[in-house]
Amino acid sequence: MSGLVSLVGAGPGAPEYLTRLGERRLQEADVVFYDRLVDPELLHLAKQAELIDVGKLPRFHKVKQGQIEQLLIDYARQNKRVVRLKAGDPYVFGRGGEESQCLVAAGINFEVVPGITSAIAGLAAAGIPITHRDYASSFHIITGHRQAANGGLDWANIAQQEGTLVFLMGMGQLPQIVAQLRQHGKPATTPVAIIQWATHWNQRVVTAPLAQIVSTVRQEKIGAPSLIVVGDVVKLRAVLQAPQTPLTGRHILIPAAQPSRLAQLLSDRGAFVGRFERSTPQALTVNLPDFTTYQTLVVTDIIAFEQLQQQLLTVKQDLRILASLKLVATSQRVAKGLEKHGLLVDTCTPLEQLDLSDPQLLIIGAAPILVTTGATWLALYRHQLPQQDRLQPRQYQAAIFPSTQAVTDLFNSVRPSQRQQLQQLPSFAMGEQVAAALITQGVQRVYTSQPSYTAILDKIEGWYQA
Repeated sequence: MSGLVSLVGAGPGAPEYLTRLGERRLQEADVVFYDRLVDPELLHLAKQAELIDVGKLPRFHKVKQGQIEQLLIDYARQNKRVVRLKAGDPYVFGRGGEESQCLVAAGINFEVVPGITSAIAGLAAAGIPITHRDYASSFHIITGHRQAANGGLDWANIAQQEGTLVFLMGMGQLPQIVAQLRQHGKPATTPVAIIQWATHWNQRVVTAPLAQIVSTVRQEKIGAPSLIVVGDVVKLRAVLQAPQTPLTGRHILIPAAQPSRLAQLLSDRGAFVGRFERSTPQALTVNLPDFTTYQTLVVTDIIAFEQLQQQLLTVKQDLRILASLKLVATSQRVAKGLEKHGLLVDTCTPLEQLDLSDPQLLIIGAAPILVTTGATWLALYRHQLPQQDRLQPRQYQAAIFPSTQAVTDLFNSVRPSQRQQLQQLPSFAMGEQVAAALITQGVQRVYTSQPSYTAILDKIEGWYQA
């Protein structure tokens, strides 16, 4: 019996272009084989999967195509749900057709989950419609490095096409592409656009006439991966490119969450979001105390409260056993979380302002426990730190931290070199306590706002406008 291999198109780059079926297949996957150009954001969806990098660089394939195909077969034969995550669409110069043939020959169940090809979406992101009734009634997508064994490209035919020409994977051959088009009759004045890292945070676009595009690319230091667009539709970029905002093109680091309201708000304002992994709660088995010996229950975080609920149910009790206790939250965030559980706090008091010598205080939270002389600290879970192996802090222009725990999660789970880069990154704190935690970690530029999404977005926009 074999599992299922899903050849999933990741889309042109920006993670929100992934289809809903593609998202579900990633969430269900046991193993994901992903390409170099796949946005790391998408890998956060595959929380239970083994992640295997099979990305290819120009002229260097760390895993040969034949090996990739055999790995797909081998894992499927272990009854695994396998995702082959490919940039763009699997069947648009993605070798998905070859992989499908191998799977059929091996008797493996497979499906194709189409993705939005960069050959269309990449142009749209740059303000260039691939067709327009006044400029192009057709389009042609061409590989920039067709194998010589296949006879090369029919340049006489390509150059005479009246529609839009889009070359994928062609930057290494740009001078030859230009020379062939001109040799076979394409006018030297034909507009050309080069779109590097289309739909990504670091997208760059240059335009020039066909006769000047090679020198323009060299001058602007544009490289792969890039789309080469040839045709009159390029003229429309001047009027159709998206309006600029203070956050347009900014790459901002935030904590991982699915879904994330903060990520959506940043994206709607033109920013590109990257996420760092959060710690996961690991429940601790504890002997529950005699609650009648305390007067006050202090809740330091909602996870601890939820763990307390669970442990009470395990011993066939519920929240009614806490009815006689005064309820204290150590922050507004905790107070709001308790409201969602149907509980109103008596007071909201930071931990440092409580009398920890009072033996009638029961404090619940995470390990390690706080040593106190009077109050009792009940550690109900510990934080299991993630590995931030794929995090590259230098790719970001700013970071946003909504809580002190987010600060702890990140700085306690990175390598020394990553820590040094994070300390140089402008960081925005949602509240004074978060700012203090960042300063303690050695962050050199900390900007503080009120703990709300509106306040933090206004703060970071104002900073960029200053």
